[in-house]
Amino acid sequence: MKMSKKLMAYAMSFGVLFLTIFSGLPISHAETYGYLTGDEVRLRKNPTTNEDNVLRYLDKGDYVILENTNKVSGTGCDEGWYKVSSGSLTGYVCSKYISLTDTYEATYQRPWTSPKKAIMGGAEFIADGYISAGQFTSYLKKFNVNPNGHYAVNNHQYMANIEAPYSEAKSTYNSYRDNNLLNLPFEFTIPIFENMPETTKHTTKGVKTGGTSTIKDTAFENKLNEQGFPESYKKWLRVLHEKYSNWNFISLKTGLDFNSTVSTQQRIGSIERSSCAACIDSSRVNTEGDWYIANFETVGYYLDPRNFLDEIEIFMFENLSYNEIQTESVVKSVLASTFMSGNDPIDNVPYSSIFMEAGKKFNVSPVYLASLSRQEVGVKGGTVTNGGRFTYEGQTYEGFYNFFNIGAYSSASNPALAGLVYASAGSRKNGEGIYVGNMTNSSASETQNQNQSTNNVTSVSTHLSKMGLNKKGSFITNLSLNTTAGNLKSKTNGSELTFYKANGSLLGDTEIVTTGTKIKFNQTGEEYTIVIYGDLSGDGKINSADLLKMRQYLLGQVSLNDAYLEAARLVNVSSKINSADLLRLRQYLLNQKNINQA
Repeated sequence: MKMSKKLMAYAMSFGVLFLTIFSGLPISHAETYGYLTGDEVRLRKNPTTNEDNVLRYLDKGDYVILENTNKVSGTGCDEGWYKVSSGSLTGYVCSKYISLTDTYEATYQRPWTSPKKAIMGGAEFIADGYISAGQFTSYLKKFNVNPNGHYAVNNHQYMANIEAPYSEAKSTYNSYRDNNLLNLPFEFTIPIFENMPETTKHTTKGVKTGGTSTIKDTAFENKLNEQGFPESYKKWLRVLHEKYSNWNFISLKTGLDFNSTVSTQQRIGSIERSSCAACIDSSRVNTEGDWYIANFETVGYYLDPRNFLDEIEIFMFENLSYNEIQTESVVKSVLASTFMSGNDPIDNVPYSSIFMEAGKKFNVSPVYLASLSRQEVGVKGGTVTNGGRFTYEGQTYEGFYNFFNIGAYSSASNPALAGLVYASAGSRKNGEGIYVGNMTNSSASETQNQNQSTNNVTSVSTHLSKMGLNKKGSFITNLSLNTTAGNLKSKTNGSELTFYKANGSLLGDTEIVTTGTKIKFNQTGEEYTIVIYGDLSGDGKINSADLLKMRQYLLGQVSLNDAYLEAARLVNVSSKINSADLLRLRQYLLNQKNINQA
């Protein structure tokens, strides 16, 4: 996880003005927060240590509200006393134990000495710091543009990766689709900016085209108008409504200038070089590892909600609060073929039930929590999930867990291990000088590692090699015409593959794969789209219908997108589709030249 700086660091220090989530009305006064830097610090009735006047004991990381920043004289504290409030109590704390610039470090059930504690505590952290604070969608956790949230816009963002909402949306969609739940009444909150351009362009993907201007449901159209959706949004929402009539779309008017927001987000976001090398400016500003600052155009593309208003990517706008439609069977499908598909090794309860309990208790989607954990720790898990021993910056730890990589700050020498140190907060050293969580974790982690080693996950590349296929970005190529799903499954472990038609329905083993067919690798959860070069219409054939479609495309009469656009690249895959591609298709139909499917 590429995470923003510590929870509430900016919003709660130095008298930041809070906004309520629902009404958007400011609280009537600004509050200055102080953070305890020591354990068992006494909140006293009076500013003195000369009498028995302790009201409460406070621990390191607890916060108090200061009446003001003026210190009060007294006895027993040479630095002076602060008058503070802690819950319903008001009293005095010696100022040397209070930091006005530190961050809010709630315990969140730390130390996380079991998978359940890590999942429950992590869920509370996410719910408390983000979901309940106005960043209640994947999009808003990355691009905090909610003017009614607790934190100033463009601050306190959970992720730096500008593509992260896209990845999370795809995982969530797949889970609902696999459980036949796409017709449930989902709620999507979609931001609207001021001064938006007509379109935004991805450096390599181009401009998203499609949608419809045809109004078929007057009541729905009126609802969109009441919400203040511009036509550039409505043309996509009409298409979704026609297919999923009970989906609910809510506008979030940010009041933010689009280009100004792009400029701000460009400075605080990153993109992985391998996923979008062409999107990086020539200056190659490196943020960490193989992550770089994306160019203005690319940030604008990912910030623009209109580029993601299709049935898959719209799930980045799904409300992440708990809803009864999020059942344990859906959570199980997210965790299938991962180390979390069974029981956790310490409490011996299903991981799926832990995510359900966390979701219900802290009012956050358990499906989202499971998807996020899978994305953060992978299908096999590792050091952050097995409680094993590790050394970080000269200290040794054992028996700690972190299923969301919370505290794994990118500035750390080893972000994952830094996250485990965060998980160990409040732990004590044993006689050997090792910070120890659960003393029984060694055997448990060994068992978990053994289970993982005997349940090896077949990589996508291994499957593709056995099937004789190639991966080209998000596409799978090198297929022969009339290849069935069963043909491909027979060449590898067929139970680990699922094929879907372009409309999302399952593709039978006897049915042929076509351009637009989705192939899902069940163990890793990865999904790709099949491309058969020359099959522009997606029927698995190359004939006069495809020739006509290419002519129409070159004349600007029809649009081709995604896999269908790729299927038209018959001559030079790096150039625009032109008359050379049309000629090659005609030559193929006349048996004069072949089409290279590789």
